[in-house]
Amino acid sequence: MKNKAYIYFDEFGNAFLDTESKLGTPSHFIYTAVVIDEKDIEKAKDLRQSISNQFRQGSPIKSSKLNIEKRLKIISEFKKIDFGVFSLVIDKRKIDNKNLEDKTVFYKFFQRIFLTQFVERYESFEIYFDKIGEEKFRESLSNYIGKRVFQPTLFQPDRVYKIADDKYEEPLIQMADFFSGCVGKIYCSSHKDKNANEIFNEINDRLFVDFYPYETSNYLGKYNKDIDISDKKVGELCLKIVLDYLQSDNATLEETELLKHLLLIYKTDPYRLSESYELVNVLSRVNKKSSIDNLRELISSLRYKGIIIVSIEGKYGYKIPNKKNDLIGFYNRYLKSIIPMLTIMSIANNQIRKEYFDINIFKENENLDLIQKFINIMEFSKIE
Repeated sequence: MKNKAYIYFDEFGNAFLDTESKLGTPSHFIYTAVVIDEKDIEKAKDLRQSISNQFRQGSPIKSSKLNIEKRLKIISEFKKIDFGVFSLVIDKRKIDNKNLEDKTVFYKFFQRIFLTQFVERYESFEIYFDKIGEEKFRESLSNYIGKRVFQPTLFQPDRVYKIADDKYEEPLIQMADFFSGCVGKIYCSSHKDKNANEIFNEINDRLFVDFYPYETSNYLGKYNKDIDISDKKVGELCLKIVLDYLQSDNATLEETELLKHLLLIYKTDPYRLSESYELVNVLSRVNKKSSIDNLRELISSLRYKGIIIVSIEGKYGYKIPNKKNDLIGFYNRYLKSIIPMLTIMSIANNQIRKEYFDINIFKENENLDLIQKFINIMEFSKIE
């Protein structure tokens, strides 16, 4: 971007990594930046003040203070100007670096990761981050970012990073607070809002999300990879199957909650898998006794109903397929279980027949006779 970018930066959650021992600790930490072009900055300031007057009686716009009706209306109001919402969703449960248990190290590490993307993207910018912690901590953070992320140079002098108050110094940080709260209500599985899908649908056209630890997302951009037409058809069909089922009267509350979350992740990044514990967190909002076993039973039940939810060999988690290879990987995963089972049964039966040739268990039961047919096919085709 040649024009100067104004970047307002806030967070959702906390840096506390032990998400289990302390009740209510968010499962995720989320950094969100609202990026506004220089030409729109005065419009944005006026609009923020107007929204503050209309919805908060002139008080700061705080995401935590809003019900769903006000939230959706405020999103609609903000969309009168051009801006982008960029988020880094950090799954704290996947962090095994002991150094990050230190709050100062945590903030420096993830701010560096997050801000580097903007330094690479924009030539000229001002970044404003809401005041957190004590003065000593803020100075340490600011000095670190200045040394490790960017420094103004002769050729790029117009680069600023400031920690500022969101009420008096830089009120547009309130816009980042608002959208960070929106993103948290969508992607923080422990604090996911019941209206997450409505919020997502309202901000999706402005939203760019990446997940840490990194998977296959394209940072700071919607996934825009050209895909084969048959892959596209697979994705469209699998989505249609899910949507049709949700619109029927047959979906249970748990099935609805699970499928809506998988749909949301598909729309964010169709290549991303949702891990089991993430889905258990989502289901726990409608079933307090939700567990990994409960999740597996639910997914199995949906598969019997024709809903295609895949798990990929060598990876953890579940997703709605968006390409043929998803289905191939899914089928191969089952095939690698089926073939060893058939092989073991064939070996056992052959051992018995070596001693007692007139005994053939497979022939004595109609269901077991089917196993012999499968074994014959496997051996004839030399499947291994």
